[in-house]
Amino acid sequence: MADNYEVKAGLAEVESFDVVGVSIITDNEKATDDINALWERFFKESIGQFVPGKTDDVIYAVYSDYQGDHEKPYRLTIGYRVSEVKTPDTMHHVGVKSQEYAVMSAAGKQPDALIETWKAIWSSEDLPRSYATDFEVYGPRFFEDGINEVLVHIGINND
Repeated sequence: MADNYEVKAGLAEVESFDVVGVSIITDNEKATDDINALWERFFKESIGQFVPGKTDDVIYAVYSDYQGDHEKPYRLTIGYRVSEVKTPDTMHHVGVKSQEYAVMSAAGKQPDALIETWKAIWSSEDLPRSYATDFEVYGPRFFEDGINEVLVHIGINND
C-alpha cells in the first residue's frame, strides 16, 4: 500500500475544536527532552483512558500559547479531540483556533520525518505563520507500517 501512497499537502480551512490531554511549556532549546518526556508520560499513563468525551482515538499534538515566534516559549498539549470540555485536574484543555492551515505530511521513519518537516517550517520565509495554534494529527495512517504519516497543520495569516 505504501507504494501508491500520495502525500497530502496544501491549505485547509479548519473549524475550531477542543483537545484535552497532558501539557508542558517549552522552547526549541529544550524541546527535544521536554517533548520526549511528555510523549512518554502520555503513553505510560494511558492518557486516552482518562479523557472524558473523546471523539475517537486520533491523537493530537497542539502547539499554542506562543510567546513570540518559534524561538520563544510555547505550550504543547498531547491529547484527544473532545465533544465537550471536561478537564481532569492533571490535564489541560486547549482550543484549536478556527483558521486556515498549511497542511504538510511528515511520512516515513519517525521521528526523523517529523523533525525534518518542522525544520523546513522554521526555515521557510514564505509561510506567514499566525502563531495562534498549530497541530499534528496522529491518525490511522501513523500506525500503518511503511507510511507512519503525521499531518502537520500550521496556522497561517491571510493578510
